[in-house]
Amino acid sequence: CSPARTSVTPAEPTAEKVPPCRRAFLWYDAGMEVARRLGVLVLEWASLALGVFLAKYFGFLTYGDPVTLAVVAVVLGLFNSFLRPFLLAIFMIVSIPILILTLGLGAYLVLFVTNGAILALTDSLLKDLSVNSWAMATLTISITSWVISSSVGIDQLKPLRRANEAKANAQKAKDDAIDI
Repeated sequence: CSPARTSVTPAEPTAEKVPPCRRAFLWYDAGMEVARRLGVLVLEWASLALGVFLAKYFGFLTYGDPVTLAVVAVVLGLFNSFLRPFLLAIFMIVSIPILILTLGLGAYLVLFVTNGAILALTDSLLKDLSVNSWAMATLTISITSWVISSSVGIDQLKPLRRANEAKANAQKAKDDAIDI
């Protein structure tokens, strides 16, 4: 069984054909992808929990018990997954003059403000969480999460790169048609 693509004639749809010997393992590939993504999610939550723990250790925020720590990590993780892209887009559009003046270095400021807004929203939702120093707590959690994610190879920009790669592959597949 060859992993190479089969050729597609113009009359057939442009979808890639799967060789019969690979079809039996598609469920395995899909299962491994789900397991990998769940592992990344758990690792990101653990890095957020460590960041919150360190922020408490340094006195930048306070929370009640370890259960509250887990809840804070889950809420931060959910906000980072679903709310952060929208906030980043809004803040980037609003801060275009700053980005131009700083030659793009202002993007770090935008990331910092976005992370701080998510932390402030989490603080307002959870009564057991109290942020004493907003800037230092945001910095501690952000740096801890970034260091852990980078050290284990989690690429925060992977969805964007995957979308660009899919566009390039689609264009290449269209250009590589073999006529028989």
